[in-house]
Amino acid sequence: MPSANIESSPWIVTAIIRPPDPNAPPVKRSPSSRTIARLREKVEAEARNAAAARQLRAQVQRAFRLPAGKVFGVDTAGLLLIGPAGALGTTSRMARTLAPLAAGGRHAAAVLVAAGGWQDEDALRDALAALGPKLAVVGLRICKRRAGLRIAKLKVV
Repeated sequence: MPSANIESSPWIVTAIIRPPDPNAPPVKRSPSSRTIARLREKVEAEARNAAAARQLRAQVQRAFRLPAGKVFGVDTAGLLLIGPAGALGTTSRMARTLAPLAAGGRHAAAVLVAAGGWQDEDALRDALAALGPKLAVVGLRICKRRAGLRIAKLKVV
């Protein structure tokens, strides 16, 4: 078989690939449809969260003041949670749950379960997690430690 000449052979194609310019900017790729959908969902979620936060801030009653020497107070008759920024309405179960914490100090979760009539500590934990945004609006937070739970002022950064 005769040897083929690469330059003159019609069935052999030679391609020359030049290396990219190292100083050139990287190629900008357009986002995929999944990325666009994810970004759209993120923007919509942020808008919903902002609207919910505005609604909570509008519910705060600024005329209420804290009891002297207390971090926060609970008005079980009026179903109000009173913090540094004002008062906010709450349910009777949550008011009964937070009443021991208003006395000050740390309390075991079992004490709060009994005070609010919760099924177990998991139900209490879920309820306190749901209460977090309301507490933040009035300037409070839940401090969880092994020694127990307490209500503390919100740390402003």
